[in-house]
Amino acid sequence: MKAVLFISLILGMLICAPVMPGYAQVVSPLQSGHYLPGVTNIRDMAYPPPGLFVMWYNVWISSDTYVDRKGNNLTGLRLGKPAPSLLDIDLGFDISAFTTVPALFWASKPVFPGGACYLAGISPNYLTADGTVTAQAGGGVNDSTITRVEEGSVSGFSDLFVVPVGLSWGREQYDVTLTYGFYAPTGKYSTGGTDNVGLGYWTHQLQGYGYYYLSPDRATALMLGLTYELNGTVEDADVKPGSRFSLEYGLSQYFTEQIEVGVQGGHNWQVSDDNGSDVFWDPGIHDRKNMLAFSASYWPWKDRLNLSLKYGFDYANRQRFDNSYWMLNAIFLTDLLTGS
Repeated sequence: MKAVLFISLILGMLICAPVMPGYAQVVSPLQSGHYLPGVTNIRDMAYPPPGLFVMWYNVWISSDTYVDRKGNNLTGLRLGKPAPSLLDIDLGFDISAFTTVPALFWASKPVFPGGACYLAGISPNYLTADGTVTAQAGGGVNDSTITRVEEGSVSGFSDLFVVPVGLSWGREQYDVTLTYGFYAPTGKYSTGGTDNVGLGYWTHQLQGYGYYYLSPDRATALMLGLTYELNGTVEDADVKPGSRFSLEYGLSQYFTEQIEVGVQGGHNWQVSDDNGSDVFWDPGIHDRKNMLAFSASYWPWKDRLNLSLKYGFDYANRQRFDNSYWMLNAIFLTDLLTGS
């Protein structure tokens, strides 16, 4: 549902282009998966009221830092030291992106053993992204300097997320929600393309969320979420990206019936190797992502419309861009199809 990390794929192509001839014909080595932890609100996966509801997520992303596989900021390529005839390359990055993700979900009344309700939903998403990589080469035997600027811009609808099956249980002091969903490769993709807005493969996603409430009024909630992504093979290439695992946690506090603040964190790890005959990079190198976010929410229409503003940032990444995020989310309970 939050398929925005393929911005890394687009910029990865720009990084490699100056030093890897023919790169446009191969799959990007920066395979970061579909799911982006930390975008949803802390309580979005808690036991829902019955009926049809709309969840609308909007994310602004910016970055000027790429972190390599060792966790160091990539500022350049020091080619002149091992080979004096080559030039050292200094690199600079500038990324800005926006993605909007409307999601339509429905929850039944309690119909399963234990009082569980049934969940189902669908979520398209649209994105626009701009990126610039500046490479300045200098030194070498002739002490010459060369500057090259690579720019990329993409926009369009990305891969479609569908949740056909979900169950949620609610109790006085805790909620549990389990879902199965999949990403269909509906976004534009071609191997080596510079205007891709999809990842080019199917993903099966399993999620489980648990909530614990410190008091009967549920004013304080602790959240723990787990997500597992099992990826298919990239279209027109023998590359199957490795599976991914995400861990999310959060603390939500209501000060009044309408005002809530929260802090949440998320971690995303590649947990298995990329494989296939077209994998030209070291598949044993697994990336990782860590993020922290702070939010404030308000119900201008009590129990019907919720608005949330959030700021987040990445830290301690591996083979990823360090991003900063601003998010504006809206939840609307339509009061339709409630079964009453």
